[in-house]
Amino acid sequence: MANLDPPTVLNATAAEHLAAIIESSHDAIISKDLNGIIQSWNAGAERMFGYTAAETIGRHISMLAPPDVADEIPGILARISRGERVEHYRTKRRTKDGRILSISLTVSPIRDTKGNIIAASKIARDVTAQVRDELALKQANESLARANRDLEHFAYAASHDLQEPLRMVSVYGELLQKKFGAQLGAAGNEYLDYIVGGAQRMAKLLKDLRDFTRAAALGEEASLESDANQALAHALENLVPIVEASGAAITQGPLPRVHIHEFQIEQLFQNLIGNAIRYRREEPPRVHVAAERTAEGWTFSVRDNGMGIPPEYKEQIFGMFKRLHSPAEYPGTGMGLAICQRIVERAGGRIWVESELGRGSTFLFTIPDAAGQ
Repeated sequence: MANLDPPTVLNATAAEHLAAIIESSHDAIISKDLNGIIQSWNAGAERMFGYTAAETIGRHISMLAPPDVADEIPGILARISRGERVEHYRTKRRTKDGRILSISLTVSPIRDTKGNIIAASKIARDVTAQVRDELALKQANESLARANRDLEHFAYAASHDLQEPLRMVSVYGELLQKKFGAQLGAAGNEYLDYIVGGAQRMAKLLKDLRDFTRAAALGEEASLESDANQALAHALENLVPIVEASGAAITQGPLPRVHIHEFQIEQLFQNLIGNAIRYRREEPPRVHVAAERTAEGWTFSVRDNGMGIPPEYKEQIFGMFKRLHSPAEYPGTGMGLAICQRIVERAGGRIWVESELGRGSTFLFTIPDAAGQ
């Protein structure tokens, strides 16, 4: 041992380490000469392709290529001969039992001590599962895009078709008020006011829905800006019957202009305030709407003095058709908060609730600035 030259020992040790790394690699590591004849074959290659080293060494690398990609091998060998490196090349290879794998290849030239290219080393990684997942995701996205287009078309068409019957309700309500108002008395005229006003607000809501679907289809949403004060006022107009029936008091702080379609933020306020009134305790509901500047843009809050929500249900309530009470106790579809979450997330924000059972809830949602802050 004393007679061994130290650099020789070091080189031998390094070679052993390199061989151990190659042999233990999960990837297939293969070397071949410039004619494509396999020179070495590690355990990773055996696991991946099913062939032993004895079955492959001395054979041409094209044995792994399915017929539809066999013509790519001469091109890869030519690039290596020119000193080029092929990195993360996606292709297909065939295993011993006939399966077709999706492979990511990195192929590098091997040089001798004089710098001449004498062979190529290839690292092959099995990305079959990744490719399958990417394809499934692409198909799901395409399906979702088609569903969104169909839904936008339906919403646009339905909102257009509903205008005519609403116009009829409004027109005949006004005629009834003009011709028979004196006979109906104060209460009857008040009820007609509600009918006509509700029909007019519904017509505006449908117009806003058409504008929203058109803007979404044209990708114009990012340029829209709405006055949250005005959106809240419109939402409260739609809630007049339940506000008066419950004796609710709705207060607000100053609200900003935000980059979101007015139709959307109006729906947010209407759903959140409507829920606050619906899920109330015995005393009259008290609801306060506010907004403050935060790192996320604008953070809105809708605070009530209602029943509160058990901690274990704070995430569940935003699911589609999720309800904490039976329809007999509290009417509704369980869609309101799911719609709110969809609107907020589409705007690039988030929505959550802070609540204490028996002491009310505060629903908070963020709307980022146009710059994405």
